[in-house]
Amino acid sequence: MKNLHKKILFVLFTALIIGLPAATFMFMPPLFSENENRYLATFSAPDFSGYLRNFFNKTPNNIKGKQFMNGFDSWFADRFVLREDWIILQNELEMLQGKTEINGVFVVGDRMIQSWREEAELIQNVDLTLRAVDGFAKRMGDIYGAESHIMLVPTAAEIYKELLPPNSQPGNQDALIRYCYDNLAHLTSIGVMTYLSENSDRYIYYRTDHHWTTHGSYLGYFAAAQKLGITPHDFGRFNVEHASSDFRGTLFSKTLNFRVTPDIIQFFSLASDNDRELLLRVNNGAEIIERDSLYFREFLDKKDKYAAFMGLNSPIMEVITDAPTQKSLLIFKDSFAHSMIPFLASHYSHITVLDMRYINTDIAELVELQNYSQILFVYSVDNFAEDRNLRKLERVGG
Repeated sequence: MKNLHKKILFVLFTALIIGLPAATFMFMPPLFSENENRYLATFSAPDFSGYLRNFFNKTPNNIKGKQFMNGFDSWFADRFVLREDWIILQNELEMLQGKTEINGVFVVGDRMIQSWREEAELIQNVDLTLRAVDGFAKRMGDIYGAESHIMLVPTAAEIYKELLPPNSQPGNQDALIRYCYDNLAHLTSIGVMTYLSENSDRYIYYRTDHHWTTHGSYLGYFAAAQKLGITPHDFGRFNVEHASSDFRGTLFSKTLNFRVTPDIIQFFSLASDNDRELLLRVNNGAEIIERDSLYFREFLDKKDKYAAFMGLNSPIMEVITDAPTQKSLLIFKDSFAHSMIPFLASHYSHITVLDMRYINTDIAELVELQNYSQILFVYSVDNFAEDRNLRKLERVGG
C-alpha cells in the first residue's frame, strides 16, 4: 500500500513537472487576454548567430542570455496552461487566509475598490503639475481671454472609505483636492465631492471598474455646469438606456473575482437630442474617424465596455454640434471625462478634447487656441497627482 502511494505521488509529480509545461507549449492561448484587457507577452527565439559572433569576438554573452531568460520567463508566465484558473485559485486562497487586498484591489461586500496611497514624492510631483497648468491658464487668459476651470474627481476609495479594512491606510483624496485647488490662482475650481458623497447610496461608481458610472458623471456635469455658466438639464429629463448588464471592468481584471455582481452600462439621452446634428471626429494618431454619435456600441460586445463612451483613449477628439450657442470648449482629460462629455455636448457647438498622455508636440500646432472661450480640466484626483504629462503645457502659449 505504501509503495502504491509513492507511485501515485510520483505520477502526479511527473504530470505537474512535465505535463503542464508540455501542455503550455501545445495549447497556445490567444495573444490578447480579454479578462485582463491586455496583450500577453510574446516569445522571441534566441539569437544563436549573435551568440556565435560574440563568442568568436570574445564578447560576454551573459547580457543577451539574461535578456532572453527574462523574456522567456514573462512569456511562460503569461502563456501557462489554464493560467487564469490558477490566478483565480491563488486569489481565492489568499482571501481565505485573510488577505483583504488583491493586486491593489479591496473586495468589500459586493464592491471592488481600487486602493490608493500617498507616496512620499507625491506633493513634489503635484506641485510641478500645478505650476504647469496654472501657468498655461494664465497665458490663455492674458492672450485670448479664455476662462479656465478644473474638476478633480475623487475615486470610490474616498467616497466609500468607511467600507475599507481598518489597516488599509487610504490616501486622503479630499485633502489633496483642496491642496490643488488652493494652489491654482488662475483656474476656477469645481467641487464635486459633496455631490458624490450625498449620493453615495446611488449607483455612482462601478462595482468592478475604477470609473464613475453615467449617474456619477451626471453629478460631475451638474457641478461643472454651474461654474461654466450653462444651465444643466434636470436629471429627470433624461431617458436612461440599460445598454449592457454584464460589464466587468479593470478591477475585475486584477482580481478575476466572479462573485461581485457585473456592472450596468447606461446611456443617458434627451428626447430633444434625437433631432440634433452631431459629428464626432476622432484622431487616434494613425487616422481620423468620423461618427454621428458619442456612443461606440460595438464595445458593448467586448471586454472594455467603458470604451462605449467615445471609444478608446485618443490624442484628439472633436465634438461638433448644431447647438444654438456658438460657445466652444477645450477639455484636457483622462478617461473619467468620457462619460461626462455627452452631457456637455448639448451646450456647446464645438468641443475639443485633448489627452496629453498621447500628445508629444506643441498643442498650438494641433488646435487654434484662440477659438476657445473656456477651458476645462477633468481628471480623477489619483491620476492627476501621479501624471506627468500635463507638464507639457508649461511652455504652451508662451
